[in-house]
Amino acid sequence: MTTTTETATETFKATAEQVKGKMEQALKTFEEAGSLSKDTYEAFVSSFNITVKGVESVTTETAAYAKKAVEDLVAVSKAVVGAKSLREVVDLQNDFTKSAFDAFLAYTNKVGEMTVTLTQSAVEPVSRQLGVAFKKFATPVA
Repeated sequence: MTTTTETATETFKATAEQVKGKMEQALKTFEEAGSLSKDTYEAFVSSFNITVKGVESVTTETAAYAKKAVEDLVAVSKAVVGAKSLREVVDLQNDFTKSAFDAFLAYTNKVGEMTVTLTQSAVEPVSRQLGVAFKKFATPVA
């Protein structure tokens, strides 16, 4: 009977050690998940802040373009009113149309480049953090 009791005691101790090890491992995993969640939240906040600054830059650029376009329109309108001939009006209109189109193309190219840079910058913190998370959870638990 003693050997049966000793065997049962040893089996119970071994099982308790295994359970303790698995519980410690589970707690460590939960702690890592909590840390990972915090880091992911911070990555999204960083991404949001980058986006806000980028949108501010695009808005500033758009306002500057619109202001310049209105100023140019007012200037050509005054010049047309003061023109001495139909030929001068046509020339003013042609010059204005060309410069307005060139300014528009320059504006759209600049804003396009700003948008691409903004998108890349805003996605980077989240992408990096998701890479860490996927790597972490792709590793099998021993």
